[in-house]
Amino acid sequence: MHSVLNQEIFASRRNKLLSLLPNQSAVILLSASEKIRNRDNAYPFRQNSNFWYLSGFPEDCAVIFLSRRGKKDFYMLCSKPRNPEMEIWTGHIIGPSDAKNLYAADETYSIDDAAEKIAAFLSEAEIKNIYTTFDGVELASETQEFIQAVKAKGGAANSANYLDIEPFESELRLIKSIEEQNLMFEAGRISALGHRAAMLAAKPNAYEYTVQAAIEAEFRRHKGCSPAFSTIAAAGKNACCLHYQRNSSPLKDGDLLLIDAGAEYAGYAGDISRTFPINGKFSRDQQALYEVVLHAQTEAIKNAKIGKTHAELHRETSILLMQGLIDLQIIEGEAKELVESEEAKKYYPHGTGHWLGLDTHDVGNYKEPDGQSRIYREGMTLTVEPGIYLQEQDETIPERWRGIGIRIEDDIVITAQGAEVLSADAPKTISEIEQLLAGRS
Repeated sequence: MHSVLNQEIFASRRNKLLSLLPNQSAVILLSASEKIRNRDNAYPFRQNSNFWYLSGFPEDCAVIFLSRRGKKDFYMLCSKPRNPEMEIWTGHIIGPSDAKNLYAADETYSIDDAAEKIAAFLSEAEIKNIYTTFDGVELASETQEFIQAVKAKGGAANSANYLDIEPFESELRLIKSIEEQNLMFEAGRISALGHRAAMLAAKPNAYEYTVQAAIEAEFRRHKGCSPAFSTIAAAGKNACCLHYQRNSSPLKDGDLLLIDAGAEYAGYAGDISRTFPINGKFSRDQQALYEVVLHAQTEAIKNAKIGKTHAELHRETSILLMQGLIDLQIIEGEAKELVESEEAKKYYPHGTGHWLGLDTHDVGNYKEPDGQSRIYREGMTLTVEPGIYLQEQDETIPERWRGIGIRIEDDIVITAQGAEVLSADAPKTISEIEQLLAGRS
């Protein structure tokens, strides 16, 4: 991850978070840890999203501490010390001295001194509430270990209340600033370029992994982006598995290919799904079913506006999908009844969308404080992704439809004028898709 935002933005976020907390409160957050893949081989490091949101600091083995001294915010950053011998192997370490200037911290210390420095501040400032990371009702394991180290230094750390920071930071992250929206537009643009490359690489007798390689290579070509999540390249009946990830099957002439993939840019995720014919031309049945999903998605994007609830959008989309299946004589019944009885979940088992941001399935409650469905507000970013999945073994539908899965997904931001699509560069209409595929060499 790399930050393209200036430190004033991170400082503003910290200020907003502290303003939500009661007096005599502090925040302690740990960075992500390096994860071992096997033996001494580590996975690529990716910073904890909450930690990143407040600091933009890119290294592991770091702690941020926030509190308010009177009306002035206080920010302490503790990180790895410089180590020339280690840096020969792992690369440059920022170190506390440079971190103070680069990341606008009031005080910076070595991670080795973090517990002692934080314990001293807690006692000096008479902190009563400490907000940190929980896993359910318990402190997250690494956080718990660090808190024990702070408590061992004595003082206020032993008598403070420990509370979950997630509800507060989630609400802040739910509304994206214009700077964040710009980063998500770029993530959407690069994600769309990857999907175009995937369509050009998908040919009969190639493999799902051929397409995965093409889309991820295209991500990498643009500002070094990595995938925001594991790429799904699902051919034929594999598309009926929502989180299919084997990506090892051959591409067969006459089948559809469903791709769900997105690039991560500056920490922000793109998330696009497209479904298209491997041989370049939709069959009559494939086109008919595709148009059902495309119509539902087009209407959902049109209706995703300020004041609409998340549940309303899903219900309306589900009804449109079921009516489409009824009109094609794939299923029988009344669309609204199929949705209300949840029979529709047999063909449409997931939601119409999810929050999008620093995480692909981003933080944010889907309900208002009163328990009602969340009302869309300006600055919210989410996916819109209706789909139909007709399982191969489902003998209740005509045989010719079995084993077809179609999902169409775009990323949007809610604006005062309605939904603005962040991923519009990825071909989506039948004519756009077939025209691009016709140009394959």
